[in-house]
Amino acid sequence: MVEMSDMVAGGYYASTALFGLGGAGFALATRDRLYAYFALHALAVGALALTFPPVSPAADAIEPWHIACRIAAEGLVVATIGLGLGQLLAPRLSGLLGQAIRCVFPIGLMASVSSLWFLFNVETVFVYALVMLAVIATIIIALSVGIARGYREAIWIAVALAPLLSVGAIAAVMDGFELGSMQNYAEGILIGFAFELVCISGLLALRFRATLRERDAAMAEAIAARNASEIDALTGIANRRVFEDGLRTPPHQSYSALAVVDCDHFKLINDQFGHATGDVVLQSIARCLAGVPGKAMRIGGEEFAIFLTAHDWQRELELLREAIAHQARQELARLQISHNVTVSIGAVELLQGHPTGKTLMLADKALYRAKRLGRNRLEIHHPYQAKAPINPAIACAA
Repeated sequence: MVEMSDMVAGGYYASTALFGLGGAGFALATRDRLYAYFALHALAVGALALTFPPVSPAADAIEPWHIACRIAAEGLVVATIGLGLGQLLAPRLSGLLGQAIRCVFPIGLMASVSSLWFLFNVETVFVYALVMLAVIATIIIALSVGIARGYREAIWIAVALAPLLSVGAIAAVMDGFELGSMQNYAEGILIGFAFELVCISGLLALRFRATLRERDAAMAEAIAARNASEIDALTGIANRRVFEDGLRTPPHQSYSALAVVDCDHFKLINDQFGHATGDVVLQSIARCLAGVPGKAMRIGGEEFAIFLTAHDWQRELELLREAIAHQARQELARLQISHNVTVSIGAVELLQGHPTGKTLMLADKALYRAKRLGRNRLEIHHPYQAKAPINPAIACAA
């Protein structure tokens, strides 16, 4: 029949293993070394627990091999505590105290390695106890300074380590000054570690939430920066970069046509009414384009492009031409300006659903024809016109 002490010990070992695996998982997920330190610390605590009953002899056993195993495990525990303090606390503590906190990790490692010495010299264990007492005193002083300076991490760690440091300090004093063995040392040290693991888990949970918030904020900034690089500042629709990407990269959806829209006699509007009025005209055109099924882009000056998705795209473009004239007239009327704004549109059907540089050339060709035929009209490139040359004089029309 399994005794209660065996069940408690088993639960303790399982908990330390769970904390260790959990910390390792968080370390991999966040690339934060502090979680890795916590994982190592939890596993070191589990190793130390194995040196206590019921797995090992009584806590006050004096066999050299047992003392050596316990000192080795205790050294690893101290070293892993030093890792955490070195990252959380040492950077905030300047001078000798900061250096002392950074020394906790190597001292712990050296103490763990020195356990081999006690296989042959058990009588010198008091030296180890005095070293540990100095380490505990250093940690207490550093935490006290951190709390006095208002470091939240120092408060958390002080609360977490308070039972453990108390038990460790009492045991170190008794061993170091040969006052005998501390009663119930095993129970006290294991309870202290259990309390510490729970508290540190809370601290790491808060840190994880903060990491997630920082990650979300960074992602939001990255998305905002990308959007800013893809949005035309004046009109609020996509810019030429998006248009060129669409010509190079197969789109996620199939488009039915590519249209190029150019404002007629736009230079005259700027010269006669000012650039601020010209901006109003461009913005009104962009608002109309944004309502057409597909993706609208400003590709330069008074020229726009649309990747259309509607099957009846020719009707959509005719409605767009009329809507732009109506919208621009209303916008200018608000400015007490009487002027008719028109656009010329050149379009080409996308048989494969993917616009390319060639289809842009064909759409431009249709636009030039619309300009030549009097502007304020839609012209569509048809397959039998594919080989017709572009007149350079027409290409320069505004």
